Amino acid sequence: MGCADAIGHFNISCSLKPTGNLYTSLACQLNAKLKVTWVFTPVTTEITSLDTENIDEILNNADVALVNFYADWCRFSQMLHPIFEEASDVIKEEFPNENQVVFARVDCDQHSDIAQRYRISKYPTLKLFRNGMMMKREYRGQRSVKALADYIRQQKSNPIQEIRDLAEITTLDRSKRNIIGYFEQKDSDNYRVFERVANILHDDCAFLSAFGDVSKPERYSGDNIIYKPPGHSAPDMVYLGAMTNFDVTYNWIQDKCVPLVREITFENGE
Repeated sequence: MGCADAIGHFNISCSLKPTGNLYTSLACQLNAKLKVTWVFTPVTTEITSLDTENIDEILNNADVALVNFYADWCRFSQMLHPIFEEASDVIKEEFPNENQVVFARVDCDQHSDIAQRYRISKYPTLKLFRNGMMMKREYRGQRSVKALADYIRQQKSNPIQEIRDLAEITTLDRSKRNIIGYFEQKDSDNYRVFERVANILHDDCAFLSAFGDVSKPERYSGDNIIYKPPGHSAPDMVYLGAMTNFDVTYNWIQDKCVPLVREITFENGE
């Protein structure tokens, strides 16, 4: 029996370190009913341990990194370890290149400076990073091998829908915030920046792209990016910044995708 079968779908965490022999100060946040059968199946995966010396290099070079911020005194951190390792085994078979996907962990008692840097206040906390940038939404799904593996597969999927005919624009879901990129070539610096931004913000906006002859009518003076806000009455907005400047492009699209006032949910509450 694997860890996922033995432990089940739990999503719980410790927010305070226990003192003495009694767990009087242990605050556990229960998000699902739980019945635990403690069965451990050893796995051989070496999870990358992060510290102040290696964290920036490892995360900056990883396309996607899932980091487990844990504390050894927290039983729920202990329970997650074998699941995290088994999920890493599954994903590494599908994405074998070293920097495609990295599963890593931080001992927050040993490296409290790192915990403070990323504002970690409960354990275990799972955070996703892309090329060193921490995503705003922590992972709050089921803590099972299948759920973690599916989450990473989703993060590695292409977030951009390709437009084959400009007529498709008329059928867009206008309840969403749509970002459309018109490019001469897919193999270009302009598109690579657009793709990088889409990987980060795809939960907040729908990203679409068109290339070559399909996009030509919209490329009046070269490649461009259009924002179509929700609703049919609001006018389109055109990006006027440098297409190859990631920071400027990201900030402009983030401003359109992430409203100043938004609904607070369990997933985005942090």
